[in-house]
Amino acid sequence: MLLFLLFTIGPMVETWLIIEVGSRFGAIETTLTLVLAGLVGAWLGKRAGSTVLRELFDGLKRGEPPADKIVEGVLALIGAVLLVTPGYLSDLAGLALLWQPSRRWLAPRIKDRLWRGLKDRGFQFVGNGGPGPAHRARESAEKQFDHPVVE
Repeated sequence: MLLFLLFTIGPMVETWLIIEVGSRFGAIETTLTLVLAGLVGAWLGKRAGSTVLRELFDGLKRGEPPADKIVEGVLALIGAVLLVTPGYLSDLAGLALLWQPSRRWLAPRIKDRLWRGLKDRGFQFVGNGGPGPAHRARESAEKQFDHPVVE
Protein backbone atom coordinates (compact mmCIF):
# COMPACT_ATOMS: atom_id res chain seq x y z
CA MET A 1 0.00 0.00 0.00
CA LEU A 2 2.86 2.35 0.82
CA LEU A 3 4.47 1.80 -2.58
CA PHE A 4 1.14 2.40 -4.29
CA LEU A 5 0.78 5.76 -2.53
CA LEU A 6 4.41 6.62 -3.21
CA PHE A 7 4.10 5.95 -6.94
CA THR A 8 0.69 7.61 -7.39
CA ILE A 9 0.61 10.52 -4.94
CA GLY A 10 4.34 11.30 -5.31
CA PRO A 11 4.26 12.15 -9.03
CA MET A 12 1.08 14.20 -8.58
CA VAL A 13 2.69 16.29 -5.83
CA GLU A 14 5.88 16.66 -7.89
CA THR A 15 3.89 17.82 -10.92
CA TRP A 16 1.94 20.31 -8.81
CA LEU A 17 5.19 21.68 -7.32
CA ILE A 18 6.79 22.06 -10.75
CA ILE A 19 3.71 23.93 -12.01
CA GLU A 20 3.70 26.19 -8.92
CA VAL A 21 7.41 26.98 -9.19
CA GLY A 22 6.99 27.57 -12.93
CA SER A 23 4.11 29.99 -12.38
CA ARG A 24 6.09 31.97 -9.78
CA PHE A 25 9.55 32.02 -11.35
CA GLY A 26 8.94 31.23 -15.01
CA ALA A 27 9.25 28.18 -17.21
CA ILE A 28 12.88 28.78 -18.21
CA GLU A 29 14.10 29.16 -14.62
CA THR A 30 12.14 26.10 -13.52
CA THR A 31 13.51 24.01 -16.38
CA LEU A 32 17.05 25.20 -15.68
CA THR A 33 16.82 24.27 -11.99
CA LEU A 34 15.55 20.81 -12.85
CA VAL A 35 18.28 20.25 -15.47
CA LEU A 36 20.94 21.60 -13.09
CA ALA A 37 19.68 19.29 -10.34
CA GLY A 38 19.99 16.36 -12.75
CA LEU A 39 23.57 17.27 -13.66
CA VAL A 40 24.54 17.79 -10.02
CA GLY A 41 22.83 14.50 -9.16
CA ALA A 42 24.84 12.60 -11.74
CA TRP A 43 28.09 14.14 -10.50
CA LEU A 44 27.29 13.62 -6.80
CA GLY A 45 26.09 10.08 -7.46
CA LYS A 46 29.31 9.15 -9.22
CA ARG A 47 31.35 10.69 -6.42
CA ALA A 48 29.34 9.03 -3.63
CA GLY A 49 29.39 5.69 -5.44
CA SER A 50 33.16 5.70 -5.86
CA THR A 51 33.58 6.65 -2.19
CA VAL A 52 31.34 3.79 -1.07
CA LEU A 53 33.16 1.32 -3.35
CA ARG A 54 36.55 2.40 -2.00
CA GLU A 55 35.31 2.04 1.60
CA LEU A 56 33.78 -1.35 0.74
CA PHE A 57 37.04 -2.72 -0.69
CA ASP A 58 39.10 -1.25 2.16
CA GLY A 59 36.74 -2.93 4.64
CA LEU A 60 36.98 -6.25 2.79
CA LYS A 61 40.77 -6.07 2.97
CA ARG A 62 40.45 -5.65 6.75
CA GLY A 63 38.04 -8.60 6.91
CA GLU A 64 34.97 -6.51 7.78
CA PRO A 65 31.54 -7.73 6.67
CA PRO A 66 30.37 -5.76 3.62
CA ALA A 67 26.62 -5.59 4.33
CA ASP A 68 26.46 -1.98 5.60
CA LYS A 69 28.62 -0.69 2.75
CA ILE A 70 26.53 -2.54 0.17
CA VAL A 71 23.37 -0.96 1.58
CA GLU A 72 25.12 2.45 1.59
CA GLY A 73 26.00 1.93 -2.08
CA VAL A 74 22.40 1.09 -2.96
CA LEU A 75 21.21 4.18 -1.05
CA ALA A 76 23.72 6.36 -2.93
CA LEU A 77 22.50 4.91 -6.23
CA ILE A 78 18.87 5.58 -5.29
CA GLY A 79 19.84 9.11 -4.25
CA ALA A 80 21.51 9.76 -7.61
CA VAL A 81 18.49 8.40 -9.49
CA LEU A 82 16.18 10.62 -7.43
CA LEU A 83 18.29 13.68 -8.22
CA VAL A 84 18.31 12.91 -11.93
CA THR A 85 14.53 12.43 -11.85
CA PRO A 86 12.79 15.79 -12.42
CA GLY A 87 11.08 17.10 -9.32
CA TYR A 88 11.80 19.09 -6.20
CA LEU A 89 10.75 16.55 -3.56
CA SER A 90 12.73 13.83 -5.31
CA ASP A 91 15.73 16.20 -5.37
CA LEU A 92 15.48 16.72 -1.61
CA ALA A 93 15.19 12.98 -1.00
CA GLY A 94 18.10 12.34 -3.37
CA LEU A 95 20.31 14.90 -1.63
CA ALA A 96 19.45 13.33 1.73
CA LEU A 97 20.49 9.90 0.45
CA LEU A 98 23.70 11.21 -1.09
CA TRP A 99 24.67 12.93 2.16
CA GLN A 100 27.08 10.51 3.83
CA PRO A 101 25.91 10.96 7.46
CA SER A 102 22.32 10.14 6.50
CA ARG A 103 23.44 7.04 4.56
CA ARG A 104 25.56 5.89 7.50
CA TRP A 105 22.57 6.36 9.80
CA LEU A 106 20.10 4.62 7.47
CA ALA A 107 22.22 1.69 6.24
CA PRO A 108 22.37 -0.40 9.44
CA ARG A 109 18.67 0.16 10.11
CA ILE A 110 17.68 -0.95 6.62
CA LYS A 111 20.06 -3.93 6.77
CA ASP A 112 18.65 -5.05 10.14
CA ARG A 113 15.09 -4.72 8.87
CA LEU A 114 15.91 -6.74 5.75
CA TRP A 115 17.63 -9.46 7.80
CA ARG A 116 14.69 -9.66 10.22
CA GLY A 117 12.24 -9.89 7.32
CA LEU A 118 14.23 -12.65 5.67
CA LYS A 119 14.65 -14.59 8.92
CA ASP A 120 10.92 -14.28 9.63
CA ARG A 121 10.29 -15.92 6.26
CA GLY A 122 12.53 -18.87 7.11
CA PHE A 123 15.82 -17.88 5.48
CA GLN A 124 18.95 -18.97 7.32
CA PHE A 125 22.35 -17.37 7.07
CA VAL A 126 25.26 -19.71 7.61
CA GLY A 127 28.87 -18.63 7.48
CA ASN A 128 32.06 -20.59 7.82
CA GLY A 129 32.57 -19.12 11.28
CA GLY A 130 36.24 -18.56 10.63
CA PRO A 131 38.34 -15.45 10.48
CA GLY A 132 38.50 -13.24 7.42
CA PRO A 133 40.53 -13.79 4.23
CA ALA A 134 43.59 -11.84 5.43
CA HIS A 135 43.98 -14.20 8.39
CA ARG A 136 43.62 -17.30 6.21
CA ALA A 137 46.25 -16.04 3.76
CA ARG A 138 48.71 -15.33 6.59
CA GLU A 139 47.95 -18.72 8.15
CA SER A 140 48.62 -20.60 4.89
CA ALA A 141 51.85 -18.67 4.35
CA GLU A 142 52.99 -19.66 7.84
CA LYS A 143 52.12 -23.32 7.18
CA GLN A 144 54.45 -23.39 4.18
CA PHE A 145 57.39 -23.13 6.54
CA ASP A 146 55.96 -25.33 9.27
CA HIS A 147 57.95 -28.47 8.48
CA PRO A 148 61.17 -29.91 9.85
CA VAL A 149 64.41 -28.76 8.31
CA VAL A 150 66.53 -31.59 6.88
CA GLU A 151 70.27 -31.04 7.05
